[in-house]
Amino acid sequence: MTGALGAALAAAIPATRARADSVEPRPEGYIIPGDRAFPTGMAYDRRTGYFYAGSAEDGTLYRGHLGRPSAEVWSPKDTDGRTVTSGVTLDQQGRLYIAGANTHTMRVYDSRTRRLLATLKGADGGFLNEIAIADDGLVYATDSYVPVIYRVSREGARWRIERWLDIRDSPIDWMDGVVNLNGILATGRHLLTVNSSTGQLWRIDRHTRQAVEVGLGGHLLRNGDGMALRGNRFHVVQGSLYEGARPQVTVLTMARDLSQGRYSARYDPPGGFLHPSAIALTTRHALVVNSQYNRWREGLPPVTPFTISTVPLSSAQPPG
Repeated sequence: MTGALGAALAAAIPATRARADSVEPRPEGYIIPGDRAFPTGMAYDRRTGYFYAGSAEDGTLYRGHLGRPSAEVWSPKDTDGRTVTSGVTLDQQGRLYIAGANTHTMRVYDSRTRRLLATLKGADGGFLNEIAIADDGLVYATDSYVPVIYRVSREGARWRIERWLDIRDSPIDWMDGVVNLNGILATGRHLLTVNSSTGQLWRIDRHTRQAVEVGLGGHLLRNGDGMALRGNRFHVVQGSLYEGARPQVTVLTMARDLSQGRYSARYDPPGGFLHPSAIALTTRHALVVNSQYNRWREGLPPVTPFTISTVPLSSAQPPG
């Protein structure tokens, strides 16, 4: 960003952010259009008040705004060959990262122009799932079926995806044929990632690539998916793929070094969630995507309309 245009955009950002923060999320939540949307992922832009989600059914991308009751189609299905989505993340430059699930593909878009910036390929047979962006701009992504964590970097217009961590060379437990690493979050020098099948939470040092299990006092995060961190409160979405699983957002109070976490609260609103998969935090609320991915995977008819729940952060309940 250079010249007069860059200066103008930089000057506009504080005002845009102020306008976005002044909009309170709608208490009744938001509608994702379509009879078979099955929304996944969640990226929220604090500067503008816009949020983004994708479709597990056909790869459609949606954009909504905190002040509007319904999202709209931002990029139709099959655009740029996109047929399915999983994780959705936005960086500070307004670049939108879209994981492509079992197409083992990541696409990067300019959220202002909708222009495709890059198409990146992961391992054959993989399931490129969730994406995290670190403060230094490096991007990390989980593969739920291939034992690897990817790292994405950029030099000028050139993008690169690499197999950054071989899980089999780490202490992270891995089971073939099931969903393994899912949600991932970057904070400082560390990554936090959850194994959906075992419920274990792992801390990975981005400089040394050393992984250690986070002590949770015996608590497990089975079906763990999307994540958000504010202060020492770590929010983990738990879905309902497995029988008897309770869909909720679990809140862990984390130690400063992220080596330990205590299950301290949960969000389980009246009416509950419909297999939640992703979360984003506004000033006073959590936006939680009701993906209904369990119904999609089992071929069951969905509950319509598809929605994103709005949960006041003040409504946390004790562990249960």
